[in-house]
Amino acid sequence: MDGSMDKTLVAAACGGDRQAYAELIQLHYKPVFLACLGILGRTCDAEDVAQATFLKGFTEIQRLRDGAQFRAWIIRIAKNNSINLLRKRQRMDRSTDNLNDPPAAGHGATHTIDLDRALARLPEPLRSPLVMYYLDGQSVQKVAEQLSMSASNVYQRLRMGLQEIHRLLVEQGDAR
Repeated sequence: MDGSMDKTLVAAACGGDRQAYAELIQLHYKPVFLACLGILGRTCDAEDVAQATFLKGFTEIQRLRDGAQFRAWIIRIAKNNSINLLRKRQRMDRSTDNLNDPPAAGHGATHTIDLDRALARLPEPLRSPLVMYYLDGQSVQKVAEQLSMSASNVYQRLRMGLQEIHRLLVEQGDAR
């Protein structure tokens, strides 16, 4: 992605050009969505947070000093929004205790394995590389660059993440 194009679009959006901001959304929706998915682990939550992120970006675009840094800026907002949602959910979970327990077998429980639930249970350091590599199709080198780690560390997290996903899926299958 060319930073000069972002810079031009950000300048236009700061001047009130809504079409320019719509173009920024088109250019950056996928990486924002995947950043959210990497943290949240659930597609529906990631979509909601990605939309909220772009809305917040629109209202705060005047604060962005360097338009060429739009992608990093909007992804940072997405990550913060995702983390805030997780915190809010944890507070709600503590206050409702076991109200969200799945129904026991024989009471409408499904027998399908829920990959979204398994992804959501993965720790973020394992989930993000899996989402970026397998769902977004990014190369190991690109994942390493975006996560500021070595390629060998990415490979290790992918291996550990797959092992943990397997364990969680087996556990879900046994619980049903």
